[in-house]
Parts: sequence; structure tokens; C-alpha cells
Amino acid sequence: MKNINIILSALTGILGLLSGIAPYTFAKVCAMEKMHCHAVTAPTVLVFGIVIFVVSAVQVITLWKKK
Repeated sequence: MKNINIILSALTGILGLLSGIAPYTFAKVCAMEKMHCHAVTAPTVLVFGIVIFVVSAVQVITLWKKK
């Protein structure tokens, strides 16, 4: 059962990274620097993606040590 939790946590981390880089790669935001989507939304999505990745990485490490 713990292996499944480790795998799911790792997948969550990968999805966090993908969602964080999405506004800059495959789901580009508008190029106008003063627009809300470029100035606020893209950095916010990046920060939350990084937070999701870090929390998932900590969870994987914690579960791995308990194994």
C-alpha cells in the first residue's frame, strides 16, 4: 500500500511541475506585459506549481523513509 502512495505522490509532483510551466510553454499567456494574464496569472500558476512539487517531494521522501 505504501508503494502506491509513493507513486501517487510522485505523479502529483510531476503534475505540479507541468501545471507550473504550462503558461510559459504549451498554454502560452498573452504577450502584452501589462495584461493581467501575463503580469499576475502566469507567475501565480508557476508559484503554485512549484509549491505542489515541493510538498509532493517532501511527502515522497517521508513515505520512502517510513518504508
